Order: sequence, then structure tokens, then C-alpha cells
Amino acid sequence: MSAPSARAVVKVAVLLALGILLQTTFGNDLRVDDVAPDFMVLLAVCAGFVGGPDTGAVVGFGAGCVSDLFLQSTPFGLSALAVCLAGFAVGWASTEVLRARLLMVPLVAAGGTVLGVVLFVVLGYLVGQSQLVAGGGHWLAGVALVEACYAALFSLPAFVLMRSALTGPRVPPGATSPGAAAGAATGDLSSRRHASVRSRRRRRARAGVR
Repeated sequence: MSAPSARAVVKVAVLLALGILLQTTFGNDLRVDDVAPDFMVLLAVCAGFVGGPDTGAVVGFGAGCVSDLFLQSTPFGLSALAVCLAGFAVGWASTEVLRARLLMVPLVAAGGTVLGVVLFVVLGYLVGQSQLVAGGGHWLAGVALVEACYAALFSLPAFVLMRSALTGPRVPPGATSPGAAAGAATGDLSSRRHASVRSRRRRRARAGVR
């Protein structure tokens, strides 16, 4: 995917702000077995699925940094690194293995979220956050499963919003954008003017011969 425009960057930033707002006001209260959905990981996964590995990594890093601002028990940057890697991995898979089909979105969102959870715990353990593995493997599997279900549930609206932010509104087949239509109309008018001028010149030339 080509470098995003300034408008796309602004749209993604607004989407991340909306994501953390929903996370802190709604998501944290929506718990199953004390596990809440992680909308920031979901947005990063959707960005990778839409835009590829580079976009997934950049959006993931930004989403993780925003999440780190609200996490008090882990060092700043841990979420950024984990979500960045998850977004990159999903982006790589979307370009090398998967096809960006709407039916694949829930599965990709669930798998990418599981990867993000595992990366967060493993990387945290490597930097000394032993409390992240205190619950054991069964606890980690349960957290990953609940997070995956949440991700699949909210994946379609997140995917549509992220795709709109990165690529803009989709033009229906056979339709033309206003700019293209205006350009076509201008070109058609110019062609008509040139044809009219040539026709007048021909008539004058014929009149001169007579």
C-alpha cells in the first residue's frame, strides 16, 4: 500500500481516539471472567488486514502507545511493542497468505488478537513482569479465548471504519467520482469547441475556393 495521505493519518488518529474512549468508558465494564475487550488491538489488526504490514505496524505502535497511557501495572512501551508486532504479522499474512475478504474479518480479528495477547504476556515476562504469567497457561488460554471472541464480535464495524479511514469511501462499480466526472465534462466541452473551430475553418476554406 502506498504512503497514507495526511487525511488518512488524521482519520486513523481520530479512530484511535474513539477506540480508547470506548475502551475506557464502555469496554472496561464489559467483562467476562474479569476479561474486557481490547479495542486498540482490534483496530491495529484491522489496519494490518486492510493496509499491509507497514500500516499494521505503524497503527499498532500508535494504538499500543495510547493503551500504555492508561496501564499502570506494566512499563510504558510494552503494549506498543506487542500491538505493533501483532499488526505487522496480520499485515504480512494479509499480503502473503490471506485474501482481504469480508468473511475472513472475524477469523483474522480473533487470531490477531490472540497473537497480541500472547505477545504482550511473553514480552512482559522477558522484561521482568512476572505477574503476567502468575496465572499459568490455563489462565492465559482463557484470557486469549475471551479476547478472541470479543474481537470477532466487534470486528466488522472496526474493519469498515479502518478501511474507510485508510482508503476512503469505496466507489460503486460503474460510478465515477465528482472530480473525474468534472474532468470528463471539461474534456468533452473542449473537444466540441475544437471541432466547431475546425468546422468553421473548413467552411471558410471552401468559400474561398468558390
